[in-house]
Amino acid sequence: MSGQNNSVFSKGILLTLVFLLACMCINRTEAQTIQPYVSADQYNWKSGEDATSLLLSQVQILTEQLPGLVSGTPMHDNTLRRIAYFKAIVVEINKGASIAEALDLAIPAAATLGFSKEASYTPRITLKALHTETRILLTN
Repeated sequence: MSGQNNSVFSKGILLTLVFLLACMCINRTEAQTIQPYVSADQYNWKSGEDATSLLLSQVQILTEQLPGLVSGTPMHDNTLRRIAYFKAIVVEINKGASIAEALDLAIPAAATLGFSKEASYTPRITLKALHTETRILLTN
């Protein structure tokens, strides 16, 4: 692997672990914490081209991991969720949405594992963690 691909792979693995840890460590005290609102305009977003390239690279890495995961397990579903979300973001960017808008518009794809399950299937906190993870991935 080249240095850049290795860096993308390492960042992807790190973000996957952060996402899974966030999903496992959620507790009731978080709901009581007031977090300041940050406007999407305050982030230094990657270009649409860079974001698309990075997301498609992540989709490829995650797709390669799927055969090693047991279907229906949380790890399998979370991998499918990330693939669906990343693909949907790329579609929205290609339609002309900003990256910030694309992250929001793609949430239904993540909530339903690519529209294959009912929308209530994914907990809101899981979707928020995925949104935050992806925002971090797509900002400079």
